[in-house]
Order: sequence, then structure tokens, then C-alpha cells
Amino acid sequence: TRHINAVLAGDADIGDKLPFPTDTFEMFDECKDGLVLAKLINDSVPDTIDERVLNRPGKKIKTLNAFHMTENNNIVIESAKGIGCSVVNIGSGDIIEVKEHLILGLIWQIIRRGLLGKIDIRLHPELYRLLEDDETLEQFLRLPAEQILLRWFNYHLKNAKWHRTVSNFSGDVKDGENYTVLLNQLKPEICSRSPLQTNDLMQRAEQVLDNADKLDCRKFLTPKSLVAGNPKLNLAFVANLFNT
Repeated sequence: TRHINAVLAGDADIGDKLPFPTDTFEMFDECKDGLVLAKLINDSVPDTIDERVLNRPGKKIKTLNAFHMTENNNIVIESAKGIGCSVVNIGSGDIIEVKEHLILGLIWQIIRRGLLGKIDIRLHPELYRLLEDDETLEQFLRLPAEQILLRWFNYHLKNAKWHRTVSNFSGDVKDGENYTVLLNQLKPEICSRSPLQTNDLMQRAEQVLDNADKLDCRKFLTPKSLVAGNPKLNLAFVANLFNT
């Protein structure tokens, strides 16, 4: 919800509906006409949808009816499929009927596609530094984006002469230590290692996220989801850090 509020703020068609509250399910109701999802797809992969083909309330259409919504959601489903999302379990009717778990699954895939799609050596030529000694560029480029992110994370931990490495986005990050060192490596002048002195994991997580906030990268994680080792949200958090 926070991500949607941030990236779609000020949009001409739906900006007046934002921000969605983060403590209710209102966002899912607002997704049923297809406009929020269509805008989110275009934020993740620009120009995927020609927004002129969407049904929007305005001069011609006062309010969207079920037919208009179905048309919009058919475009959403096809476009999501086109950018690599799996849509076998969801149809336009599921969005209109506000089936929250299906909508949430689709939203996560769209956001993930946008975050991981930017982990590309053409956009980030410095990624060549992550090649291992006996590895070709071709082999490196075949790695899944998650593996490249983990390698980027470990590259910074190694440069910090830190004794730990990460091999996942759950158990290896949930105590906040590796995040503390990563943030300190990325911006030593504003992100200190002081969270390492905090024993309480929830307090340390809050301090880690306060540091991330200084880089404008706090979104996706809460102290609770960090300490729980939520793999999806931790992946999104690290990808967002990488892209900043």
C-alpha cells in the first residue's frame, strides 16, 4: 500500500483517491475498476499500457459500470502477462469481486517485476565488479536477479571486512546486523553501525529502518516484517536499495 501511495501520488486519474490507508483493506476495493493496477503496471514497466484505451470516469463516462471495469481488467491481465507475471489463477471477475489474496498476489508480481527489471548490467555497468574469478559475463547475466542482488549485498559486506555473508532474504537478514553494515557501506556519513550495539531485535530493526529512511528507502519493510524474515518484503527492500 505504501509503495502504491508513493508511486501513484498526483496521478491525474486516481491521485484524488490517494493515499490509501495502510491499516485497512480499502486499497483492494479501489483496485476493482482496473485503473490502479494499470497505473501500477506502467510504473513498473513504462508504456506497457496505452492509457488512452482505458475506461475512465470523465466527460463521456460519468461512473464506470461492470462492463467498463471488465474491459479495464482484461487489459490489466493481458498486460501483466506481457511483462512476465503469472496470471493463470486470476481473471477480471476476481478483481471486480475484490478477491484480496489474488489481487495482492498480482500486485506483488507487478512490483517485483519493476524492482528486479532494473537489475541489469546495461543500466548498471558497475555490476561487472560482481563477477567471480572464473566466471564469464555471459554466465553472470544468466543468474536470476535475486542471485545478483545477494551477490551485490555480499560484495559490500566483504568490502566492509564483515565476518558474515547472506544467502537468502529471510534468516540471514532478520537480526538486522547485515543490513546495518550494508547501509553503513552505502552511506557511511549518515548511516552508522550503532544498531549493532542494540540487543533488542525489534529496536534494532527500527534503527536499521531509520537509517534506510535517510536514503529514502524505508518502504516495503516494517520492524515486524524485518524481524520475521519475510522473504518477499526483504527482497523488495534490498532491490529498492540497489536501485537508489
